[in-house]
Amino acid sequence: MNIKQLISFVTVANRRSLSQAATILNYSQSTIYEHLNNLEEELNTNLYNRTSRGIELSEKGQKFLPYAMQMIELYNESVRMISDQNKEFIRIGASATSDVCLMDHLINEYVNQYQYVDMEYSKMTTDVALSKTIAGSCDIALICELDFHSNDVNTKYLCTLPCIFVASPINEAAKHGLHKDKDGLPMLLGTMQLDVAFKMLESVGLEFDEYFSSLRNIGDLELVKQLTAYNKGVSLLPKVFVQKDIDKGVLARIPNLMQEVQMKVFILTSNKRSPRLSVANMIKLLNKLYGA
Repeated sequence: MNIKQLISFVTVANRRSLSQAATILNYSQSTIYEHLNNLEEELNTNLYNRTSRGIELSEKGQKFLPYAMQMIELYNESVRMISDQNKEFIRIGASATSDVCLMDHLINEYVNQYQYVDMEYSKMTTDVALSKTIAGSCDIALICELDFHSNDVNTKYLCTLPCIFVASPINEAAKHGLHKDKDGLPMLLGTMQLDVAFKMLESVGLEFDEYFSSLRNIGDLELVKQLTAYNKGVSLLPKVFVQKDIDKGVLARIPNLMQEVQMKVFILTSNKRSPRLSVANMIKLLNKLYGA
């Protein structure tokens, strides 16, 4: 039994999918399967079953899960203790929106105030942030959602980021608004899945099919903004992220889509232990800089 096998087991248990666990941990699916198989052989028991709904833990797998999580945390704690007694460290994750709107200022302030802390920072989706926080491989994550609840991690609301509809100034939508019966509907550019886009529009009383022909999920907000400026589609972006471009005339708001979609930023931390000093200081700084 080794730590990689335990992390694979906990991630599969959380995601209920070998393929999703492989993506999150950057392993091949065969490696995840090998980890689980080796655990089962060593423990001489069946830990999980494949079902039509995905991976489900067996009764003994459910009993083993909290012990696996404890062993991962003990391993992480031991590494921290022996690697450098005088060094604190923190592992941070952030969604695409949180990354571009909050993280630069946050990290600069944190480094200035806590120069003795080593930092590991990664961009990640909400699903990955949740899985890594549960598994103990991420100390604190910032996610941006319409709403979010989880019993598996500590969740704290931080602030709200208004998102607005923008297009290139030469786009007809920026000049006259979006009209289905005029020249057809444009593509919506973004970093979200289609079901999320539906919910975002519904939150301000809009129907996706009434305003957009399709969704192009790009995954990078900076690229979304550039493609919008090049008149490749319409986008829904954080207001703070595009305001300078609007002021410069690089982007323009759409006259009949002036609604602001209110996206909420949440702080995720482990609910299995009290936060270390480095994490507590990060939460304190987040509340000072951005707290509602």
